[in-house]
Amino acid sequence: MSRHVSNDLKRRARELAAREEIPYSAALARLRTLRDTPARPTDTAAGNPTRFLLPEYLYVPLAAPDLGDARPCDDCQGSGLDAEGRAFAQPSDGGRPPLLVEVVCSKCEGCGRAEHAENGCGHPHTDPDMDDGLYDEDEDEESPCYSCAGREFNYVQAVVSDDQGEPVEAIYLRLPCGCTADRMRVILGDLIEVAG
Repeated sequence: MSRHVSNDLKRRARELAAREEIPYSAALARLRTLRDTPARPTDTAAGNPTRFLLPEYLYVPLAAPDLGDARPCDDCQGSGLDAEGRAFAQPSDGGRPPLLVEVVCSKCEGCGRAEHAENGCGHPHTDPDMDDGLYDEDEDEESPCYSCAGREFNYVQAVVSDDQGEPVEAIYLRLPCGCTADRMRVILGDLIEVAG
């Protein structure tokens, strides 16, 4: 089967991903399989996986970076995520579906902006040196999650290898924090890459 994706299908997948707050890769897989599968729910609660033939993934919808007046990154269009919509499946325990982990844009390093402000962009980057002062604690505010400092995710470095196991690319993944578990849901998709 050809893996070519028409511009119309890409557009429809971006619209579906934005409308339903799912990753681009899952929206693309859903559109490719809609003509072959009966009508069914598109996502379910995380504790209630379905038994459809399409692979299932746990997914946490995370907010896109707030760009304010900044110009969006040319690669990711301000999403902070990989322009190709790459995602990986991180194995889960307890018989649950794997966790969908999205790849971070390598150009803007996750902030979604074309230019980086010297005093910080207000959104975390894969390079923590770019985030001076972003997580300074304010004594009047409630303390955020200890694990993610209120970001709801952490960046994790990973390496993509070729068929022979040789590393070809270093990437960062946006791993949802455990404090987002109440928003986790099961989505259907068709991913190629499996992390772990």
